[in-house]
Amino acid sequence: MQSINQLFTEKYRPKNLDELILPDRVMKKFSDGLVQNMLFAGSPGTGKTSTAKALVNQFELPYLYINASTDTSVDVIRTRIIDFCSTVSIMDKAGMFKVVILDEVDGVSDQFFKALRATMEQFASNSRFIATCNYINKIPDPVLSRFEVINFDFDKEEEGELTKKYIRRVYDICKGEDMTIEKTALVEFVRRNFPDLRKTLSKLQGFKTQGTSNITINEVKRFNSVFKDVFELVFNETDPAKNYQMLVSNYANRIDDILAALGSEFIEYIQQEKQQSVKHIPQIIITVAQHQAQRVHVIDPVITMLSCVYSLQTIIKSA
Repeated sequence: MQSINQLFTEKYRPKNLDELILPDRVMKKFSDGLVQNMLFAGSPGTGKTSTAKALVNQFELPYLYINASTDTSVDVIRTRIIDFCSTVSIMDKAGMFKVVILDEVDGVSDQFFKALRATMEQFASNSRFIATCNYINKIPDPVLSRFEVINFDFDKEEEGELTKKYIRRVYDICKGEDMTIEKTALVEFVRRNFPDLRKTLSKLQGFKTQGTSNITINEVKRFNSVFKDVFELVFNETDPAKNYQMLVSNYANRIDDILAALGSEFIEYIQQEKQQSVKHIPQIIITVAQHQAQRVHVIDPVITMLSCVYSLQTIIKSA
């Protein structure tokens, strides 16, 4: 198995608007830059976070990124956000907005939303906010009314056009990574993962790390993930000290990505690799979400990761 030097999800993250794969109706919203606050709503992996970062990069806007799924404390607003919005830098250009990116804002508390609303009003003259969410119904109306909402869930016509672009993107990445993929495998691979580009890239890297240089239709139909060895820990009662050392050596800087994969790819892994029905999907998702929330408060993130693994182990055993 090859080592992971850089995650594909970061290596191939769009760096500007031209690299995004989005419908024309969405791209048109950015033609005049970031004029007002925006809320990107839609399913996981559809490019909401990548779009936010590409937008600020495109127009060279200073920005602060907050992962609201982990940084849920009101103190985040009272310190980091207010400090950022109120600080004047000699690098700031006249008329340039500062931007706060609030990722996965649908998981914060009512107190957070109240503080956010007040902060948006306080710095309306010099700052803009881009928020992302999976569930728009969790955003209170008084906060929602301060954003232009952009839907990242695609209709059938849009899916057809975007799928073609996804296929081209995956083909180009394979070529750049010295990998080949059969035409039927390419189409099936994109079909299985669309519109989740993050999941697509993660699985593509799974092939790479496993030494698969030629991806066939049979390879596509088998489960793969760059974090497959971590998933195996849930099913194997191995020495915690050895597990800790393995995670430190291979994944110390990728704990957030592993936790995200445990909330999505892990369920697919159980079904395809272990040939088991997943009876406790809600419990698995809740457990992972709890550990994601704890992650920000723990000094050693690997401890959080191991705790999540052993909690999932208990859930699987009870199935």
